[in-house]
Amino acid sequence: MVQLLLLQRHQQYVRGKHHKSARAMSSSPPISSASVRSILALLTARGASLVAGAEGLERRITWSCSMRARLPAFDSIQGGELALLTLTKLRRLDETLPHLLTSLHKEGVAAVAVAAQSLEAFSEEAITLANQLHLPLLLLPSLAPIEEIAREVIAFVVSFRDDIERKATEISQQLVQLSVQGVGIAGVCEYLATSRDKWVVMQDAEQIIRFQSAPPTVKTLLLSEPLTDELLRTHGLARVVEPILIRHEVVGYLSLIGDANTFDYSERLVLSHVTPILAIEFARARERSEVENRYHVEAFMNVLQGYYQQPEEILTRVRHLGYDLTGPQVVIVFEAATNEMQQESIITQWTRRIREEMVRIWPTCWLISEAQRIICILPVAPDEDEAAQDEQVREHLERLSARQQQGRFTVPIFSCGIGRSAARIQGIPQSFRESQRAVEIGRRLFGEGKVHSFARLGIYRLLFYLDGQSELTTFYQEMLGPLLEYDRRHDGTYIETLECYFRYNGNLSQTARTMHFHRNSLLYRLERIEEILGRSLEDADLRLSLQIALKIHHLHWKT
Repeated sequence: MVQLLLLQRHQQYVRGKHHKSARAMSSSPPISSASVRSILALLTARGASLVAGAEGLERRITWSCSMRARLPAFDSIQGGELALLTLTKLRRLDETLPHLLTSLHKEGVAAVAVAAQSLEAFSEEAITLANQLHLPLLLLPSLAPIEEIAREVIAFVVSFRDDIERKATEISQQLVQLSVQGVGIAGVCEYLATSRDKWVVMQDAEQIIRFQSAPPTVKTLLLSEPLTDELLRTHGLARVVEPILIRHEVVGYLSLIGDANTFDYSERLVLSHVTPILAIEFARARERSEVENRYHVEAFMNVLQGYYQQPEEILTRVRHLGYDLTGPQVVIVFEAATNEMQQESIITQWTRRIREEMVRIWPTCWLISEAQRIICILPVAPDEDEAAQDEQVREHLERLSARQQQGRFTVPIFSCGIGRSAARIQGIPQSFRESQRAVEIGRRLFGEGKVHSFARLGIYRLLFYLDGQSELTTFYQEMLGPLLEYDRRHDGTYIETLECYFRYNGNLSQTARTMHFHRNSLLYRLERIEEILGRSLEDADLRLSLQIALKIHHLHWKT
């Protein structure tokens, strides 16, 4: 049954084929809603009865064909037919019923009706085979008018289709009226769920579930992603799916989900009527979104760059957009690695997931996304000092980054920069510049894929922008040049020793333990450093200058 509902071309499309296959799916031949059971009820007046194959009574009848007196016995079988024959013609063709049943089953025939004298005319082999194949085998009176019955079945099937198409047209007209009234995508889907008594699921172009509507008498389905036909089958459910197209671009998918035994031709037909209406709603929503997005981006960039006359004016404008910037704010910048070629779909997915995570943690934050970059203005607690604010934000972002990297979706390597807190809206441009510098400096010093806080970069904030200037280079050589030269010639570690010594504030015991030296060996090394430099480490000015020079060394070494 499920195989009748899920067309092969649609499966190919869902797996990533070109969207032409999705269009082909929509134009696939319809399946009649007339079942073998309903055809049997129709033929009861003709004296028909079921002999075998009762488990196939829900098979769908698409047409009817009668046996000819010459080979091939049945012409142009497409699948889903009711095959009508007489035992007399069968014998004339020197054919047996079991062999014919096997052949017709392979061709996809839905049921077989045989005109015979009585049930005893059927062999035990034929009855057993029909039961094994779940192929309904019907008995007709021996003098039943086969050709007349074939026309009667065809008329019955066509009437089913006409009735379904009429109902589908009525649903379509009602949905058009609802669309004109402005109910939107949600209203269209809710009406569809009620009228078809099935769950309606709408997915975006990446097959992420965006909306679900349930019939009035049942609960919303708990659906996992990715939503697959195999998953639905485990719960006894099936679906029919149609792509939503805007100028040949797939913008989403619409699915009807329900019990596998309740689907027929009408579901596919109804969806083919509904998806063009939803495409119009998508186009309207996209147009509204583009206008609103331009307005949002303009206001956002004005705040970031300080392009406004009066703070009260921009605060009022931002408030109309749903954001409050009267309290302390911090600017965050996410940037995907620029040295990697990223697929547009991966960047889009990454942007969406970062946005969802940020809104979950800070529901009132304000974000915009650019090519490989996301900028966010988020509120911080006004009663905390800057260090506590920075620590809290950094911890949240580090956990967010870890979740992104460990998720099941492919994400680009990205870095994050945190500016310092701005107490008022006038300070936001400065926080934005700091967040950009934090990403730039942090990448250079510590590599990609990390969270960098401008407040925690310390003296590197100054040295980074002085790097390359002659005075900085001269100072660096004057302070550390002799030690660098000695280490180079003797494969020494005096620079490392000096850095560790300053890291522990001159604590000899801690420095010796860290470097795995005896205390006396460390004292000897420090004496040799003083001899090479020609100055005593007890000189406070020298100690400060050496520590700055070591920071410059660290900057050079990282780059």
